[in-house]
Amino acid sequence: MALLTRGVARIITSGQATKFLSTTSMKSLSCGRALSFTVSRMASSVRCTGEKAEVSPPSHRWFSTPAAESVRTASAIEKVRLDSNGVVEVEWSSGGVSSFPYVWLRDNCQCPDCHSAMTGFRRVMIKDIDPSITPVTAEVVDGKSIQLEWPDGHRSEFDWQWLQDRSFTQEARDQRREAKRRKLQLWGSEQLEKLQPVEFDALMKDEMALYDFFNTIDTVGLALTGNVPCKVGQQQRLAERIAYLRPTHYGLHESSVYSKPNTSNLAFTGQRLHCHTDMPQYSSPAGILLLHCVQEAEEGGENELIDGYHAAYQLKEKDPEAFHTLTTTPVSFAMHGKDYIRYDLEKTRPIISLNPEGEVVRICYANQLRSALMDVPVERVQPFYRAMRAWDDVLYHPDNCILTKLNAGEMVVFDNWRLVHGRRGFQGGRHVQTAYMDWDEVRSFLGVVRRERNLNN
Repeated sequence: MALLTRGVARIITSGQATKFLSTTSMKSLSCGRALSFTVSRMASSVRCTGEKAEVSPPSHRWFSTPAAESVRTASAIEKVRLDSNGVVEVEWSSGGVSSFPYVWLRDNCQCPDCHSAMTGFRRVMIKDIDPSITPVTAEVVDGKSIQLEWPDGHRSEFDWQWLQDRSFTQEARDQRREAKRRKLQLWGSEQLEKLQPVEFDALMKDEMALYDFFNTIDTVGLALTGNVPCKVGQQQRLAERIAYLRPTHYGLHESSVYSKPNTSNLAFTGQRLHCHTDMPQYSSPAGILLLHCVQEAEEGGENELIDGYHAAYQLKEKDPEAFHTLTTTPVSFAMHGKDYIRYDLEKTRPIISLNPEGEVVRICYANQLRSALMDVPVERVQPFYRAMRAWDDVLYHPDNCILTKLNAGEMVVFDNWRLVHGRRGFQGGRHVQTAYMDWDEVRSFLGVVRRERNLNN
């Protein structure tokens, strides 16, 4: 969506000179090539001296012509001005003024010499750009774009929509930030009634079904699929519809979780697994966890699923001090042993991570992996335990926890940075396949589908 800006902004020019220009008639201009055009100027003589251009200062006002007035309704850009504060000012026909820094415009020149349309890569190197660079001239091209000429003769042309989509106004930046903000839906135990399985076959054949499934995971945090073949390899099939599985010390693809003798991992026993997130000992824990039930337990083995974001915000409201403690206290998570490879992993981070706006963005919590080593003053230890107890009480509150048992042929997929999950103890031949994916590839897939299908969400 075009981001139309309101209010007056400022622009740059060489020295203290300011130049006002508007078109009367002009042919289309190509970036990097000087073509003939006719323009009405309100500026005195311009002469180049080496690398810089000297412009004598005119009066500080906008300039337009009868020709420009006659095409006002068909134009997007009314006028352009070089200002003495380092920015180009663009006045829009719909009202409002936007400012674009000179150096930013030169860095983002869209001509083939400076920018690859095929890859979207920038070809200009920072070492080749003078941070104080100033255009020699600025022109409006047919009311649809602006063209700048630089001191070395290079020309850059910018479409009006391209400029508006990158506006520096606070309003435009707020709108872009809001558009990218995840549309989260927080939940408690009532979510169990909404957890209806999607046909696995639909995910294998229908791109929009696949999109809706993973978009639900991005917003709600989890989704369920059913009628999955009860054999190894189904998580890899699902992942490869988007990208690939995330390798871990458990293996390159899936790992089989069932009771094993002499294991170094509590998950490979029939004992209860208390609520946790996976891989807190990694520098970058996998973003998505896939659990595929191949054979359900004869007795027990129910899964506990908790919205960690919802629990964190509840803790913030009920016990702000505990919330502050868990967002600021470094906690070490450690794990060593041998699975697919030998491993000795440790990472220190807060249990609850926030973004600069104070929003919860990641939960990393596995009490069974929490190290006895604490890098805090002794007086902070007891408050930390008090905060963890408050956190535990919120997690296990009946209103927050889904308790469900996966049937053979079901697969639950969830956000490992958000959901805190556990497993009740079990007896019998329970077999669950575990695999991981990363959010980068999944969100890339969601973005590609949105762009190709022109979706708004």
